[in-house]
Amino acid sequence: MSLWFILVCAVVLIAYAALGGVFLAFSDFIMRSLNLVRNQSGIEAMQVINVEIMRSIFMVLFMGLAVISVLLVVYAWLYVDGTPGRLIMLSGVVYIAGVFALTAAGNVPLNNTLAGLEPQTGAALAFWKESYMTRWISLNSARTIGCFLASGLMLGALLIR
Repeated sequence: MSLWFILVCAVVLIAYAALGGVFLAFSDFIMRSLNLVRNQSGIEAMQVINVEIMRSIFMVLFMGLAVISVLLVVYAWLYVDGTPGRLIMLSGVVYIAGVFALTAAGNVPLNNTLAGLEPQTGAALAFWKESYMTRWISLNSARTIGCFLASGLMLGALLIR
C-alpha cells in the first residue's frame, strides 16, 4: 500500500470511530435523558437536533464517509492484495450497509415522522414513547456497532499490511 493510501485509511478509521462515539452517546444517555424530561420537551429537543444536525460537521463526515467508503472498496478490490485488501473492502461495506443504508432506511423515516408531529399532542407523545424511542435507539445502537466494526476492520488492515 502506498503512503497516501495508508494515510487516507488512517483518517477514515478515525472518522468511523468518531461517528461511532456520537452514535454511542445518543444510545447511551442522550436519548434516555430526552425521554425523561417532562411531556413534550424531549420531542421538541429531538426535532431541533434533527434540524441542526443537517448543518453540522457530523453530516459532512457521515455523507463524506459514504462516498469515501465506496472509493476505498473499489480501490482495495483493484489494487490491494491479500488480507489487508479484504479487510479494507469489508470495512467500507460495513459502513455503507451497516451505518449509511441503515440510517437512510430506518432512522431517517422515524425522524421525518417525528418532524411532522406537533409535540404537544397526544399522538406525538404516543409515537415518541411507543415507537420512536425503542426503534430509533435499536437502529442507532446497530449504527454504533457498525462504526466501531468498520474502524476495527480498518485498523486490522493497517496493522497487518
